[in-house]
Amino acid sequence: MRTWLFRTIGIVVLLVFATIALVWLLLAAPLFSEMRRDLVEKVLSEQIGQPIVVNDDVSVALGRITHIYVGGVVIPSQTMPETSLAELNLLELELDVAALANRRLHFDNLVVDGLQVNFLTAADGTTSWRKGRPTPKPEPENATEEDNQEAIAETGGSNEGDPEGSGILSFLSDKNVAFTSIGLNIDDQTTGFSFVFDLQSLTLEQVDKGQRTKVSGTGSVNGQSFEIEGDYPHSAPFTTRANFGEMTVSYDGEPFSESEGGGYRAVLQMDTGEFGDFLEVIGLERVLEGNGQLQAELVSQDALKIETFTTTVNLEDGQQLTAEGSIEDLYTARGVDLLFDARLYPEGQPPNAAKSFQELKFTAFEMHMVGSLASFEFEKLLFQTNAFDQGLDVIGPASIERIRRMPDGRLAMLGIALQAGPVEDPILKADGEILDLLQLQDVTFKGTLNGPAKLILPNMDEDFVDQLGGINADFSLSNEGGPVSLNRFNATTYGTDLWALDLALSVSELKGLSGLDFDVKLDVSDGASFLTALKLQPVEIGALAVDAETSKQGEDFTASIEFEAGSSHLLAALDAKFPEGASVVRGNVASKRLDLNDLKNLTATLDQLKSLVGDASKDPETDVQPLVLPKETNVQPLVLPKQKGKPADLLDVQRVLREADVEVQIDFEEIVGQQGVTSVSSQLSAKEGTVDFGPLQLAYGGGNFSLRAVMDLIDSPDWLSLSGSTSGWEFGEILDELGIGIDAYGRLSGEFNVSGSTASGNAFVNSMRGTASLSMSQGYVSTSLLELAGLGVFPWLFSEELRQGYTDITCVVAPINIEAGRVSSDSIVVETGSVQLVAKGQVDWVKDTIAIRAEPRRVGNPLSRSAWPFDVTGQLSSPKFKLDVGGSRNKAPEGADAMPADRQPCVPDMNQLQ
Repeated sequence: MRTWLFRTIGIVVLLVFATIALVWLLLAAPLFSEMRRDLVEKVLSEQIGQPIVVNDDVSVALGRITHIYVGGVVIPSQTMPETSLAELNLLELELDVAALANRRLHFDNLVVDGLQVNFLTAADGTTSWRKGRPTPKPEPENATEEDNQEAIAETGGSNEGDPEGSGILSFLSDKNVAFTSIGLNIDDQTTGFSFVFDLQSLTLEQVDKGQRTKVSGTGSVNGQSFEIEGDYPHSAPFTTRANFGEMTVSYDGEPFSESEGGGYRAVLQMDTGEFGDFLEVIGLERVLEGNGQLQAELVSQDALKIETFTTTVNLEDGQQLTAEGSIEDLYTARGVDLLFDARLYPEGQPPNAAKSFQELKFTAFEMHMVGSLASFEFEKLLFQTNAFDQGLDVIGPASIERIRRMPDGRLAMLGIALQAGPVEDPILKADGEILDLLQLQDVTFKGTLNGPAKLILPNMDEDFVDQLGGINADFSLSNEGGPVSLNRFNATTYGTDLWALDLALSVSELKGLSGLDFDVKLDVSDGASFLTALKLQPVEIGALAVDAETSKQGEDFTASIEFEAGSSHLLAALDAKFPEGASVVRGNVASKRLDLNDLKNLTATLDQLKSLVGDASKDPETDVQPLVLPKETNVQPLVLPKQKGKPADLLDVQRVLREADVEVQIDFEEIVGQQGVTSVSSQLSAKEGTVDFGPLQLAYGGGNFSLRAVMDLIDSPDWLSLSGSTSGWEFGEILDELGIGIDAYGRLSGEFNVSGSTASGNAFVNSMRGTASLSMSQGYVSTSLLELAGLGVFPWLFSEELRQGYTDITCVVAPINIEAGRVSSDSIVVETGSVQLVAKGQVDWVKDTIAIRAEPRRVGNPLSRSAWPFDVTGQLSSPKFKLDVGGSRNKAPEGADAMPADRQPCVPDMNQLQ
């Protein structure tokens, strides 16, 4: 009995030692290493829902709380076989044996050392993790098992709707975890962004008996220091704080209850600190300095929604960018409603108003964008400059293929496509890219414009839509590495016999119009019909044709414009150089035939076209003065500029003349349509700020003008000097024009030299100063009243002039002084063979006064009595004429009482006494 007892005890002890030895062998012996790895791989794979590979040994320290040590753990990527999703050097787990005895497998107090996680996205969109799959539709009540398997197969073999990482997160959510030496690599080849996290430590701590999870960690992101603190109570408000260098982020929210559908609501607040540091953190070029703030209210429930957000970026040079709006689904970028506002200069310090295209600067823009990245519209797009504002109507739908970081650190917007007009038949189509979005550089766009002529002539009569046809254009613009250039813009009309347009334009630098090539041909078969088609009053101008070519390459500019209307033909040619100093312009304007009636009709036509840009005058001009050029007429753009200004305002002709060396010849060989005007010839020149127009040679009614106009645009830009002469005017015809029924003959000539203000025509007349003179010789007048007044009654009765019925006029000389509205003269002389009439006085048209004294005497007898001198006095508008009955005598100068032998005609005899 005793022997049996000892034998039994011995067997039990042996079995215990054998069991212990077996367990030890299973848990520690190298012989069973592979079995231990297989067991751990299976258990952990089931726990996290993701295949796990253990490359190193697994060891176990038995106890009530058993410690398991696993080395060389790898979570392979199921989509990128050559890549691991995660790798770690050592994983330590605590296994609750008591819980295991109750058939509950529970790990806790995990220690992870040397973790490297790789979230990679290939250029084709393949990711190193499995993306979430759609949840299958609810199964019908009568569905068979076979149907269920087919449904599962269609969704990828699982009916789980969560992404791959959710199993790992669920596994860690109720555990205490300590991470050391963590590396996280987020590299997205589709966007170009890469984030490298290097964390010294990261801790997940379960507190309050597992009702709260706390997260803390430190390290760096892309070389910038990083800290994170999070407090996540179960079913209670949570907080998150993170720092990236100077950037601070807070993410505070509150979960929804199960009855509310789950998910949470949160507020995101971010301060970038120094904006340049922020750009460096995300791997972009440090091209902007300043700071930015963001606040957004988010809701995560089925989708991640931004209900409202506002963001402001203030740059160090005073620029400000703001945005606000909402996004229905942040993951898919759908339901976007964004308002952008940019001020490109410091507040209250806009640039000076532009006076030329070279000074033009963008000062602000506003934009309202709705839709999604795949298809959006601009409901508002307003550009402001220091000269004018330009607003565009609705543009869209548009789309952006992707926004990505370029290898050199630039932020690019690629695959931009936009259109305008009806969705089914858009008028405008364009596509392009922006390779430097932050600086709006390296922009490239190309597209087409195709639509009815109503596109640029919106007020046309609907009955003429087909007759006016359509317009087809293609264009390409870019600013690759420099200023914006219009590489190509070609437009033609089609489907019309009423008008024809052929335009080709390219500009290598839009701002300075450098590298310009512009060719346009416009033909209108019948101007009256064209105006009728535009619902304007027709003007019988006949056919119109314009052929223009311009080119600007470097410092050289050339232009040629040929114009035909009716029977008139005009050709203008210009050659210019625009170096850094004074520009040099040479040109000529010539016409072999210019009919002023054509010019009159053209003026009326342009006046009608003004109504297209808001001038409501629809009645043609009934009285257009000849030789008065029509005012500039604006051409209606596709979208009207704001009333603040327009691009045409930047063409400062006065400034060009002030700074340039200009010589332009003007030669109209034949002018018809105005009685007497036969030709015009002149020259316009400008140098060192002085503009000289003339001499203008004008033939009119047998007479000729030679006129010169000079302006000093530097010292006196509002003052004009006129000088010149006129000759060949027939005295009798002038009297006929004035309604004086006296037969007369003589050739008048004159000279003048005056100056005045250019503020207006009235201002020039009222401020005019200078001298003028009028002269005539070898003429006659069919009356002898002058002899009657100068000789007396009896000598006149026996005079030759009375017998022949007319008086020969030896000469007329009328020198005058002009001073701010007042004309005066000391010696206006009219002389015949027998009588010299000398008049003096003044006329003031500003004060409406006149005071003139005239005395006729025998030639060579200034001391004789003037029988009938007369005075004209009073108001200029209603003068009084008075004869000085009894006559008057001159007092001889001391010691002078004899006329010289070589007496000069038309010089007051009183001034010739010796």
